[in-house]
Order: sequence, then structure tokens, then C-alpha cells
Amino acid sequence: MTRTSEDELGRRRFQLGKEQAVEEAIEKIRRASAVNWPALCGEDCMLLREILGELWGCLEREKWERYTFSTLTHQDIRDLLALWAGRKGHALPCATLEKMDEILSHTRSTPPTQ
Repeated sequence: MTRTSEDELGRRRFQLGKEQAVEEAIEKIRRASAVNWPALCGEDCMLLREILGELWGCLEREKWERYTFSTLTHQDIRDLLALWAGRKGHALPCATLEKMDEILSHTRSTPPTQ
């Protein structure tokens, strides 16, 4: 295989892994009774997929594997969406990534301020 083909194969594997991880997480969130999935609009669902995809790419796999998406609440989803809205098209700042991690890890002591 040429070097370009190996690089392309690696990118495709990464993308496929990300898509599968995000779909699994979305399915767990969708089934969580505390989320009230029907109350989320299509745009919110699309943004949530974007958020999870970005996080999957930024985080260590071990950390991602520890998240219990099925225990998220509707407010957790709203908080993630609010943090995402504040990024204004730029890469996730470390502080935002840490706040999102606190939400997904269920380790925050107080709700984020907006």
C-alpha cells in the first residue's frame, strides 16, 4: 500500500469509529427516561451528535468508555448544548471541554452558569 492509501485508511477507520461511538451514545441517551427525547428538536439532536463527535475525537478512549450516557438528564443535555453554543465555531477551549466532561462524568457540584 502506498503511504497515501494508509493515511486514507486510517482517517476512514477513525471516522467510522467516531460515528459508531456517537450512534451508540445517542441510542443510550434516547432511551434514558430522564432526557425526554421527544422534547428535543431536530436541531438540538443534530448539535448533540456534533458535540459527542467532537468529544470523542478530543478525549482518551478510556474516559469516553466510562461515561454512562443512559443516566444523563434533560438538563444535562441542555447544559451541553449551551456550552456548545458558546464556542462560536472555534475549537473547544479546555475549560469548556472540562465542563462537558463534568456533565458526562456526573461530577459537577453546581450547574454551569450561562
